[in-house]
Amino acid sequence: MAANRALPPTVLARLRTGLPVLVLSANARGTPHSTYSWAVAVDAGRLCVAVDRGGVTSANLRRSGRGAVQIVGTGGVNALVAGRAVRLRALLQPAGFPAALETWALTVTEAKNQSWPGVTTTELRYRWPPGHRAAMRRMEQAIYAALRDADAPRTRKRMIQVKSARTTSR
Repeated sequence: MAANRALPPTVLARLRTGLPVLVLSANARGTPHSTYSWAVAVDAGRLCVAVDRGGVTSANLRRSGRGAVQIVGTGGVNALVAGRAVRLRALLQPAGFPAALETWALTVTEAKNQSWPGVTTTELRYRWPPGHRAAMRRMEQAIYAALRDADAPRTRKRMIQVKSARTTSR
């Protein structure tokens, strides 16, 4: 049976606007590694994800050129997407975030719908402390917007300053 090389329509629809995901990679010995992050679907065959600049996930993706994304969405939208990973030129620097984020394109080589009939799930999402919730949600939306733009052709390396407005509450 041939691998499905496109995102299922329900997953594509949910990822178009962006979604928190688990980015999966493996070290040189094959030991699995996962990290929480954000992803946006560019189209049915390509995702953009953000990972900490210089982190373990970044090192694993650079070494192997392979990665995966686990999507857990509301209403049973669940999928495991594997693919070839290519680092994009854009770096994201979210306001209030401790590190720069690298942007990576994941070209889908296999997409598995992991939904179960009759079973619903709740969306994987960040729950921010009440005093920072509004600012952090704005930061997430800015990251999604930057990821949608990250795959656009560029002639030079650039840094995207992601503004999340005020990081304190009244």
